[in-house]
Amino acid sequence: MSAGPPAEVTAYLRAATRLLPATARRMVAAELHANLHQAMLDARLTGHGEAEAWAVALQQAGPAWQTGVGLARIYTLPALLRAVLVTGALGGAASALWTDGETPVAAAQEARP
Repeated sequence: MSAGPPAEVTAYLRAATRLLPATARRMVAAELHANLHQAMLDARLTGHGEAEAWAVALQQAGPAWQTGVGLARIYTLPALLRAVLVTGALGGAASALWTDGETPVAAAQEARP
């Protein structure tokens, strides 16, 4: 076996993790590499050579863009949603504080005879 993954695997990992924040990119790439490596080992058990086994593993993983979009949904969108919600909450609080100092007065109710 070679010392490292083939260039195709490295390119796949880079493309699949491109949309992720830098903090998660390395961890996710390592986990994805481990999954690809296991798929390669499984393919080796079926009689494929190492290069063919890596190709089988990449084929089973699917397109890098599709994997990347799925990973971005998990790692990027929740943070983006939190940022939008916090911004909305702070905007609402600021709007409430920056009124002209006038507190809305409830309309008086009159009793009907």
